[in-house]
Amino acid sequence: MSQDSDVAKAVLGQLPAALAEAVSVATPLTMSRIEGRDEAVPVLRKLASSFGISEPEFVAADDQRAFVTFVGSGQGREVGLFAVLTRGTEGTYSAVDLYARPWPFVKLVRDHLAASDERFRTDIDLSVPYVAAGPPGGFRTEPPGLPGRSADVAFHSPVLTDTAAGGELVGIILKAVEDVSGAPRFRVVSRFGEAYVVLYDARVHGHAWQLGAVFGLDGDGEIADMRVYSRPWPVSAFFRGEVYKLLRDRLGPQYWQGENPLVVLGEA
Repeated sequence: MSQDSDVAKAVLGQLPAALAEAVSVATPLTMSRIEGRDEAVPVLRKLASSFGISEPEFVAADDQRAFVTFVGSGQGREVGLFAVLTRGTEGTYSAVDLYARPWPFVKLVRDHLAASDERFRTDIDLSVPYVAAGPPGGFRTEPPGLPGRSADVAFHSPVLTDTAAGGELVGIILKAVEDVSGAPRFRVVSRFGEAYVVLYDARVHGHAWQLGAVFGLDGDGEIADMRVYSRPWPVSAFFRGEVYKLLRDRLGPQYWQGENPLVVLGEA
């Protein structure tokens, strides 16, 4: 299980033995965690098929966790999936937490799955505040200590459908992000060679909003590439609507493909 291919196969549902019998899985599209290997493996396989993923893009691991990202052609549009696998006590993974991007294209994946699987139609209830259950390990108490962003940094948002490039524009977007979702609460900040893996939570409309990211570094040790993924899908929709109101005059329509961001807020 130390090999990159085994980590990827565990996420794709192709290596059930890598998962503990009582594994807990959080999907990016639903609110509740899936408990147990027999329940989780078929869902992982459905997600892999619907996201159109197979080969990993990035894999990193330490003594506690493994991280893997994928790029797929989910329902005809490019989507990304980010997985955090927490090691258990018996050499298997006891938890898998999944995040996805960007929301409008992930919606196509969700709609495809919901057509045949009730779980993806019904497990999206926001009538009560969503409270995150994991990833295991809780929150950091010390500052994250991340490096600065490069002047030509590229930002791949969990809700925008185009890449924002350049320090000034990315700074404006990140300011709007914090105005909507508040200061992040960091769970994990780990460096692996020329990349940082970051897990953090924020809040949107009273709900927990969970994010995972891979930040690539340039030759000067500055952040040059930011790939951010989010969960759960319904809370990401609220965030997209609110950040649209702040950025619609700055970002063109290529950033807002898909459903009108204001629909979910009842303001369209």
